[in-house]
Amino acid sequence: MVRHRRLAAAVVALFLAVFCTGVGLIFSMTEAPPHRPVFGVADPELITQPPAEQASQLAAMKAIGVTSIRFDANWDWVQYRGPKSFYWGQLDQVVKSVRAAGMSVDLIIDGCPQWAAVPGTKGDASPQPASAAQFGTWAAHVAARYAPRGVRMFEIENEPNNKYFWQPKPDPAAYTADLKAAYAAIKKVDPSAFVISGGLAPEISNGMNISAIAFLKAMYADGAKGSFDALGYHPYSFPALPDTYEPWSGWSQMAQTSPSIRSVMDRNGDGGQQIWLTEAGAPSSGPDGIGLAAQAAALTQAIDDVKAASWIGGLFMYTWQDGGPGSNPYSDWFGLLNDKGTPKPAYAAVRAALGHCGKSRRCIYRPASR
Repeated sequence: MVRHRRLAAAVVALFLAVFCTGVGLIFSMTEAPPHRPVFGVADPELITQPPAEQASQLAAMKAIGVTSIRFDANWDWVQYRGPKSFYWGQLDQVVKSVRAAGMSVDLIIDGCPQWAAVPGTKGDASPQPASAAQFGTWAAHVAARYAPRGVRMFEIENEPNNKYFWQPKPDPAAYTADLKAAYAAIKKVDPSAFVISGGLAPEISNGMNISAIAFLKAMYADGAKGSFDALGYHPYSFPALPDTYEPWSGWSQMAQTSPSIRSVMDRNGDGGQQIWLTEAGAPSSGPDGIGLAAQAAALTQAIDDVKAASWIGGLFMYTWQDGGPGSNPYSDWFGLLNDKGTPKPAYAAVRAALGHCGKSRRCIYRPASR
């Protein structure tokens, strides 16, 4: 009888532990000892800042524990005049600033000039390249220029399952052809390069956008296996927090739904491959805003979950600073700082979650004088 009571007590204790720990347990119960993921910021606006402001912002990011920056090597910006014309100025400067700060770079090889795009996309913001081989040549140019400058991480395109970033509409076969060409070209230039597939967005399949899970299945069917060193993914979950299960949530779809991103990878022999979260965050305001406190909580939960999951290699928070007046009301409220450069609660939350600074005044951000 005593033995049975002890067994029952043990079962109850186990149940309570699982219940109280909640969704976060899913990210830790089967994991190996703590690993060292990369924590970065996805900052597409950094390239537009003058060098002094770049240095100031990077120093502030580094002080709170950020070690890597994600931004675009946009083909349309560099070769907009034609296949034999190159303008590297802005990109050279931002790479120089990040490397001078002692930080690593996730360089997104994306974009397409009109001369290299598929017909019927004139005026589109993100037209599909007409030739995978030509896109591979562009990837080789990027790797050849920046690998010698210390860039080792290259992400192939951004959210190719989203109609805004792949026009006229997402095409898994076309994207996979570009991924394969770019991977081979980059590895030929630098065999040690780390290639991440384009971060997939948690979309709903609706005839234009394609869900991340469906898109990933199609990528494997089109031969993507072996052409990326890690899978890129954007686990946006707002208005829900990362640790709140919702079947539509990008965070939940990573490992908790059936099927999930991880289960698709496992069925295709990539169960040992890491996922890199190359964008994650939530807007504090705007039409989709969840509030300042919830934004801070979302980033805290995301960081804690990534620390506990050895199958996640990195997390890039989107983004450093809100846009100013006239910016996109749907996308420009994700910053750790507001549009005036004042830290939001999310800034202190990230600092605490990454375990940096404490009460040190080094973490008080002051914009560079203009």
